[in-house]
Amino acid sequence: MIKCKDFAPRITEQKPFGGASKYESFSEVVSAVNQWIENTTTQAINVETVVLPDRIGGTSDDVHGVTVSNGFHPVMIGQGITINCFQCGRVWYRE
Repeated sequence: MIKCKDFAPRITEQKPFGGASKYESFSEVVSAVNQWIENTTTQAINVETVVLPDRIGGTSDDVHGVTVSNGFHPVMIGQGITINCFQCGRVWYRE
């Protein structure tokens, strides 16, 4: 069976009242991907970069990633409407 697992930047420091002020760099996300691949018995098929909205339901195990991040890239989805997205890694693997 083929599955995927997303790794998003984690918030490393919070502003008062819950706002994100610092987050992991993408190289730290790549490091987390590499560690997961090394420490799992699954067979990685492909690794890719994806851009996801800043409000997601969580990643595969709710450990890697955030639901709100200031590490965003504004993406225009319509006339004058933007959503904030962030770069993360996705691993496709076979169980």
